[in-house]
Amino acid sequence: MIKLTEQAKQKLNEAPEGTVFAIPFDPGSCDIVNNVYEIKGMKDRDLEGREKKISAEGYDFIVDKDFEEGFDHELEIDFSNNHFVLRNKNQIFNSRVRLTVE
Repeated sequence: MIKLTEQAKQKLNEAPEGTVFAIPFDPGSCDIVNNVYEIKGMKDRDLEGREKKISAEGYDFIVDKDFEEGFDHELEIDFSNNHFVLRNKNQIFNSRVRLTVE
């Protein structure tokens, strides 16, 4: 499940209408969630092998099929100090995630 803060929603709203946001990470990494360094905004596209699409608060995200397990079934996306912050109730995964829009 993804929750978005109001600050994160404001930043995502700067992307063109219809943008889908990909949260890429390497499922082969020992530290899957801590290697997320960007959220990629793009036009909607067909999903690839390990991907799935989830909706959260009116935004569509392309994520890995094991996404929920990597983030303990809970991810909050915030925006602070010009970066996205990925966290759940137990920890901050990354506080310097950038947004790139294709």
